[in-house]
Amino acid sequence: MAVHCIVPARIGSSRFPGKPLVKILGKQMIVRTMERALLAECFDRIVCATDSEEVAEAVSRAGFEFILTGPAATGSDRVAFAARALDLDLVVNLQGDEPLVEPSVLCNVAAALEAHPDEWVTVACPLEPAEAGLNTVVKVLVKDGYAQDFSRLVANEDAHRWFQHQGIYAYSRRCRDEFSSLPQSEVEKERSLEQMRIMGIRPIRIVQSPYPSISVDVPSDVKAVEGALTKSFGRG
Repeated sequence: MAVHCIVPARIGSSRFPGKPLVKILGKQMIVRTMERALLAECFDRIVCATDSEEVAEAVSRAGFEFILTGPAATGSDRVAFAARALDLDLVVNLQGDEPLVEPSVLCNVAAALEAHPDEWVTVACPLEPAEAGLNTVVKVLVKDGYAQDFSRLVANEDAHRWFQHQGIYAYSRRCRDEFSSLPQSEVEKERSLEQMRIMGIRPIRIVQSPYPSISVDVPSDVKAVEGALTKSFGRG
């Protein structure tokens, strides 16, 4: 079956307003993220779902498709709206603040979704022990290939049991519609983690990645991403 990629991009991030349009080595982050999706070569369609005319103009200028959405509680709610409007079934939600995502990981996620369309799919990668107490780094507890819990903070002595969660989800039409029909749960709002809405209702399959995730959550993360890109260019 065809698998598509939708990249949600909200202009009004509470931690980093205007984040999708921040320049990373001269190129807007949302464009860099969509270019990584294109490199995966496993998607029939790549679309940015945004509430911003500015973001829409930026991705269009770079040659990508967009769809304008209204307000949405979470990225997955925005993706659900866009996928319904576009009549798409299998969709990978690549969060717009993942400009260094490995294309091979996206391919593995797409393959897992095709094989298991009745489950959510997401990604776990190595957790640096120093990031156990950093609330901008989401952690996932994994058992037998499935997520058992997600948290922003874990005790240092427990860090070895947890992985870092990467901002990628994948789901079928049925799973997305189920999610968006549910009210936000208290734990979802408390932790500011959308996946908690579906925990215990739908299995969340984990694709393991050996690559650490370097996402942009706050302005200071931009320098880390630029540093990683510079090193990559140097190796090339």
